[in-house]
Amino acid sequence: MNALLYRLLLWLAFPLIVYQAAKRCRKADRTRDDQTPKIPHCLAARFGLNPTKFKQDGIWIHAVSVGETRSIFPLLKALKQSYPDLPITLTSGSTQGAIQALKFAPVEIQHQMIPYDYPFAVKRFLNQIKPKLVIMVETEIWPNLYQACADKNIPLILANARLKDKSFEAYSKFGGTLVKNALNQTHLIAAQFKQDKANFAALGAKEDKIKILGNLKFDIEVARDLEEKAKYWRWENQAEQRFIWVAASTHKHEEELMLQAHQALLKHQPNALLILVPRHTDRFTEVAELLEPSSASIRSKNENVTNAKQVYLADTIGELMLWFQIADVAFIGGSLVDFGGHNILEPAALNKPVLSGQYHQNLQALYDSFKEDAAVIISKDADELAQQLIELANHPEKRQAAAEKAFKCFRKQSGALKHLMAEIHTLLK
Repeated sequence: MNALLYRLLLWLAFPLIVYQAAKRCRKADRTRDDQTPKIPHCLAARFGLNPTKFKQDGIWIHAVSVGETRSIFPLLKALKQSYPDLPITLTSGSTQGAIQALKFAPVEIQHQMIPYDYPFAVKRFLNQIKPKLVIMVETEIWPNLYQACADKNIPLILANARLKDKSFEAYSKFGGTLVKNALNQTHLIAAQFKQDKANFAALGAKEDKIKILGNLKFDIEVARDLEEKAKYWRWENQAEQRFIWVAASTHKHEEELMLQAHQALLKHQPNALLILVPRHTDRFTEVAELLEPSSASIRSKNENVTNAKQVYLADTIGELMLWFQIADVAFIGGSLVDFGGHNILEPAALNKPVLSGQYHQNLQALYDSFKEDAAVIISKDADELAQQLIELANHPEKRQAAAEKAFKCFRKQSGALKHLMAEIHTLLK
């Protein structure tokens, strides 16, 4: 594909893009509660029409969704510490990512939804913020945006860059010179793993632009009071002696599998507790309807856990690290159904045994690094998951060994933030 055809297709899709953007913004506004910030100019910003007066001459960072947004919080803090006078503008590609940014960003930011890749929208936004540096996170390749940055001599980094097999195949088939030119308009492609570097090179990126800096998600900052909060939660809910496991970032039809595995576990550990954390907030009500009120408690209703409660629905946002800290074992969802998996690093960073289903193709390189060290336990179905949970619940020494393997694998791959900051210092000089 070339640039002319790409722009033609964008214009042909314009009515559908407007409709979908408006639909997502309405849904985000309709489903938010009093604790959830409103996304300013959610739709207008998508087309470069945000009337906000932004501070200029700073750093623009784009993170598409929840996981990417959380992964750059340490980067935001490092940038603010190194360049306190430079404003930081953070854009989001999803409304859930925007809520994470607005509610939990660790430093002062300017925020809006990223403009769609129409030349008029991108140029208008660049003229609004006039950045000294643009950082795109993971696999955000926007040809018109990259071209606009090149035209204005704005250095651009593709940070924490990864290219899973499915994306690589799609770019190889349809990207052509469009993607090749975009990649070579970057100043740096900071790849996560060797396979990512190989995939970017195969798409035509020049070798001297690609460096393997590691995965920013390995540079997780753990709140100092997290352990105390977890201990207090267990004490408050009379769960200090219970075996607790968390099923995090679960998807549609996966919660039923978690409940099935939990029922099998209860036959061996009658006091076991499952903390269930659905991936998407708009499914909280749906998941709550799956649960038996007599045997489940719900976080958003401030219901405490009694000995009779077998499941705790964590239907709030921003507390995932707390649930990992509380739990004895962590299962990462999106992996027992064919979605492709989610981030396994957070429980590993907290020295917890990490379990996952067999579908983790979205993060294949990351999972491969853990598999090499036997640092993740893979379940092929709910029955196998149940047996693994029973084994870990009955044998604390095996639980500790699994936790240590996960933590060691996590620790040996940290340092990406330090390497990325060194590259940023060079560009900003």
